[in-house]
Amino acid sequence: MLKIKPILYLFLLASFGSVYGQKQSQLPNIIMILADDMGWADMSQDGSGIDTPHLDRLAAEGVKLTSFYASAPICSPTRAALLTGRYPHSVGVPELVSNVQRENVPVLALDHKAVTIPEALKPHGYRSMIAGKWHLGHHRPNWPRTHGFDEFWGSLIGTPGFYNVKETYHNEALAKVDGYFTDQITDKAIGFIRQEKDRPFFLYVAYNAPHYPLEAPADLVYKYRRRFRDKGLFAIYAAMVEQMDCGIGRILDQLDELGLAGNTLVVFCSDNGPSAEITSYGLPGAKISAGPLKEHKFSTHEGGIRVPFLARWPGKIPAGRVRDQPAITMDLMPTFLQACGIAPPAGYEMHGVSILPMLTGRPFERKEPLHWETQHNMAVRKGDWKLVHQFWTDKPYLYNLAKDTGEQDDLAGKHPEVVSELLAAHREWLARCYPNPVPHQKKRSGYNFPEE
Repeated sequence: MLKIKPILYLFLLASFGSVYGQKQSQLPNIIMILADDMGWADMSQDGSGIDTPHLDRLAAEGVKLTSFYASAPICSPTRAALLTGRYPHSVGVPELVSNVQRENVPVLALDHKAVTIPEALKPHGYRSMIAGKWHLGHHRPNWPRTHGFDEFWGSLIGTPGFYNVKETYHNEALAKVDGYFTDQITDKAIGFIRQEKDRPFFLYVAYNAPHYPLEAPADLVYKYRRRFRDKGLFAIYAAMVEQMDCGIGRILDQLDELGLAGNTLVVFCSDNGPSAEITSYGLPGAKISAGPLKEHKFSTHEGGIRVPFLARWPGKIPAGRVRDQPAITMDLMPTFLQACGIAPPAGYEMHGVSILPMLTGRPFERKEPLHWETQHNMAVRKGDWKLVHQFWTDKPYLYNLAKDTGEQDDLAGKHPEVVSELLAAHREWLARCYPNPVPHQKKRSGYNFPEE
């Protein structure tokens, strides 16, 4: 159950206890890099045609998870799950956060009763920063530093842009962005690393690339327009991905320069799958970025929730490994705590589990099913079975992902007992984590789910 924020810091100091014998100087740094609307197949190592040498370096020097999931097919809920280790529905963010009510979705913000990663690490001497996109509460009582971050530089909103950036702040003061926003996020992240190099830190680099609006440096756009002559707006999208990759390379180089690489766990993933919205590169572009996976952002089919994932921690994570067991964004908080040797808060339930054994090459088995639900659709994965129900259709679909990653063969008619089992599991989950859901959309949204 969630604890009450006014007693949070006393509670944490008492409940964490020792750090399992680790001295502060031995505690690892954590860098969490999050892309925005990046597809599962967008890295150059996956044959995308986009140059991502620094992400490829992370994969070569660490581990790649091929069945890593966002906790939602949309932005805000995944970010809430990342920071709290819980299903986002249970911490006040089941849908996209906005500063106004949108149809059935009320004004939302991250629940202050939830313990966040920076709040859990703070009693052990960690400094924390978010550089980039917040999108977990627009009103001042819900800004990043009210959730434990020591420093915030970036935008509060979901679509800040890249050249004329909106709603940007340094802590609580308005901040002007000079230049390309992706580069500025990288600059601020590097500045924080330099500033905190002598003590443990948690750095959350929340890029808004390659989310629309599609804007990128002209030289890269020209490069990819020549490379992808017949792929429309994908050229601009590719340029955005490469520029973000360049920033990740600069962060890795800074760790090397300061001698911090060996004591820093670096994780990279995306908040959901690629966007098929007409404000982005549309359905043709999303199909390229999703690769063999079905559908895109907003969908609980694989293309909307299965995302790229890389992790590097020299000497701890074996280099060049690929693992295929399912994992999910809400697993990251318990993973980071275990990596730091810090016990989870007593009485604070995290729905995620530590995947550190999987990252470090040890046996790992997930026992509980994984659940997704938005106003448009739901999904459950248990073992190789996955159930998907889009609420404008009469019946759910059932897939065996071990044989059908692309979700082309609906097995619901052949295995009604599996359908019943997964539906029952989801009803139980709803009662526990999302008892008052946003009403389902019974009509297909042509904007969120465009058809050919």
